[in-house]
Amino acid sequence: MKFYFIAGENSGDFIGAQIIKSIKKINSDRGKNISFYGIGGPQMKLAGIKSLFDFEQINLMGFFEVLPHIFHINKLINETVNDIVNSGTKILVTIDSPGFTFRVAAKVRKLAPEIKLVHVVAPSVWAYKEGRAKKYSKVYDKLLTLLPFEPPYFTEYGLSSEFIGYPALEQDFYDKSKDLRHDFNIPDNQKIIAITPGSRKSEISRHIPIIREALDILSSTTRLTAIFIQPNELHVNLINKYLVGAKFDFIFSTEKLKSFAVSDLALAKSGTNTIEIAASGTPMVVGYKLNYLTYLVIKACIKIKYVNIINIISNKEVIPEFIQSDFTATNIANALNALISDPNKANSQTVDTKKILKIIGLDNKQSPSTKAAEIIFSMGLEN
Repeated sequence: MKFYFIAGENSGDFIGAQIIKSIKKINSDRGKNISFYGIGGPQMKLAGIKSLFDFEQINLMGFFEVLPHIFHINKLINETVNDIVNSGTKILVTIDSPGFTFRVAAKVRKLAPEIKLVHVVAPSVWAYKEGRAKKYSKVYDKLLTLLPFEPPYFTEYGLSSEFIGYPALEQDFYDKSKDLRHDFNIPDNQKIIAITPGSRKSEISRHIPIIREALDILSSTTRLTAIFIQPNELHVNLINKYLVGAKFDFIFSTEKLKSFAVSDLALAKSGTNTIEIAASGTPMVVGYKLNYLTYLVIKACIKIKYVNIINIISNKEVIPEFIQSDFTATNIANALNALISDPNKANSQTVDTKKILKIIGLDNKQSPSTKAAEIIFSMGLEN
């Protein structure tokens, strides 16, 4: 059996790697001849994929951010489709990144209808563009969702859909301990704040100046060390340029789960990282700023009040979130200070978020990636 996996961003890279490892584990008892191809990042490469090209080339988000790269992306889509069709693939597994993955899958469906198509991470049709559910049903054979309320949106149109939970919750999270602080060599009298500014250059450029100013404000009343979670050395250099003369201490870390656990609080961009921070027992504030034109387009379509999945499921603001024009240094500094000055407020947030995490797969008997792998492997046996 030949499997082809495509992921276009870090969270998808992790999910793909977990599923690949789980398929290999299942096959250890079956003894089938299996192989893996595709496009992914460092984690999928470690799991056994030689990426067709660097997945940073498709790690783009937003309508207007993509436009300057559209011809190159079209070229990559055609290159990917040709590689899939010519590789003898039995199953194509696409993970999130719908702007790229759906277009690849649609072309593969036309050129090689015998290939089974599976998508992991449902498009957020409950938030905007509900018509995507019908579009996906015409292309894919199977949809694996991370949220329990998503399958009915797609089964209505005949697409077989199953809830698997969040693979991010499979990780080994650290218990909070003073020993962790010593590992980072941070004094006991300093508050530690984890920062996730984003994995794209455009995100960093929009977020860091505001984050810098917010932390400068906060440091006037609180001794502070900021841990910037950033595995990409080029991005570290970019962030450093914005931090010259900062009034707070800061370090960079590639150990995100350890960083989340050692931190007293976090300032996070919206996304999977908020699930990991919550699972680490760390209270947080969420902020995000889009390209202005992209924001206007999304705002016109959006049907929900919140962007953070914990708030969406709770249907209330468990985690303070500041989006677009609300993402200001003053708002961020005040929200972080509220968590620092009121331990009960911080504790209440972590208690409420843990309840939501259990709904989306925390401590499940069967891990999300194992469930996904079993479904995908069985589809391979059907071919």
